[in-house]
Amino acid sequence: MIRRLTEAQAASWVAADLELMTILRIVSQWQLPDCWLTAGVLRNFLWDQLAEATVLHSANDVDVAFFDPNLDYETSEALGRQLAAMWPNYNWEIKNQAHMHTHNFPDESPYRDTLDAVSKYPETCTALACRLNEAGYPELRALWGLEDLAAFEVRPTPHFSRSPRRLAVYNQRVAGKNWQESWPQLTIHS
Repeated sequence: MIRRLTEAQAASWVAADLELMTILRIVSQWQLPDCWLTAGVLRNFLWDQLAEATVLHSANDVDVAFFDPNLDYETSEALGRQLAAMWPNYNWEIKNQAHMHTHNFPDESPYRDTLDAVSKYPETCTALACRLNEAGYPELRALWGLEDLAAFEVRPTPHFSRSPRRLAVYNQRVAGKNWQESWPQLTIHS
């Protein structure tokens, strides 16, 4: 089991995976501004690679985050539904991060861009984003590094750990995920 993982190594694993590359090519075709594949689909894939899993675990959703402050919330949601309908074999969650700052709490400050939004996801191991670069190769960003993910540690991002109300959301979320059923080596921190 690898305990040190770099963004370059993770990107090479993504590049070798037919399914993730298909998803990334679809997302790239949309040409949405500041658009990234994010969260659970990447986290689960990397955990499976690290665990050398014989049965691969997919995420329930294929999360795609983009940032366009010129689209209002309703138009953004309609666009997400339209794009998802074109590729119904995936359970897409396509969200304009220009509006998602109020997802958990209505008084949150707006995000600056997609990666700022991803850095404020609940868990460090989920704060991941990937897209194809101009050469068609995966560009992977781990906003809080890959140390926790590689060590099978689940802990809140600084954004969630600094606030009791956000920490309560984090604790409720991880309690409901049952990730340890798939990856028993996980340690979940409050």
